[in-house]
Amino acid sequence: MTTLSPLRPGSGGTPPTRAGRRWWQLLATDPETPQARASRLRMRKRLAVWSLPFVLALALVAAKLLTMVALGDEAVRAYASGNVTGTENAGQRLEFLNLIEPHKAPFARGDARVLAGDYDGARAAFEEALALAPRDSRESCQIRVNLALSLEKLGQAAQTAGHADVAKQYFDRVQQVVNDAPPGCFEGDAQDEEGQQLRDAQQRAQDQNQQQDQQDQQSQNQQQQPSEDKQQQLDDKTRDNLNQRQQGDEQHGAVTKPPVDKPW
Repeated sequence: MTTLSPLRPGSGGTPPTRAGRRWWQLLATDPETPQARASRLRMRKRLAVWSLPFVLALALVAAKLLTMVALGDEAVRAYASGNVTGTENAGQRLEFLNLIEPHKAPFARGDARVLAGDYDGARAAFEEALALAPRDSRESCQIRVNLALSLEKLGQAAQTAGHADVAKQYFDRVQQVVNDAPPGCFEGDAQDEEGQQLRDAQQRAQDQNQQQDQQDQQSQNQQQQPSEDKQQQLDDKTRDNLNQRQQGDEQHGAVTKPPVDKPW
């Protein structure tokens, strides 16, 4: 009886070598040649190098997400306790990789400037935060409130210093900030908090402008009154001089005759 060979016909009785087969013909138990091992290691090294930037980016984003919440809470606590340095430090650390919710960093800086009494610096920080915050978010409403209050403080300071024109510009800006607020600032949960604060700031700004207009009108009237009084004094003096001259003419026998039309 004939015994069949397990080898393929035409193989010559010798099993195919690893180098003579395609990659899909290789078995996991086949021995690896030095050339194949070196090629595999080179490919693994390339993949590791190519993936390294993406891994680092993901790690940084994860670190940013983990620290952002903690730093935000720290800034709120520091502001509530009146800690200028703590609020400012939290805002500075939020600047790191400031790609996610970038408005939080200038928001915290603005709060720190308010605590320090630097309302112009606070105004600039809140303006920056408002430009970065999502328009329909509640945080944008909170930023608007702080911006309006900072502008109001600057207007009051200018008014106290006697710069009425500059004060009016600040109060006009307060009203513009409120008028540009989205409807969400006056609806829902924000209605009785940020919405009411914005309306109150707008009303105060309007009252300040009206009060300044009244003061300007009174000052103008006072400036005009001396001119009218002076003119009245001149008229009275002219009338007295005329009366005195007529009395003098009568004492010297002078007779005032009516004018006669000349024939020529």
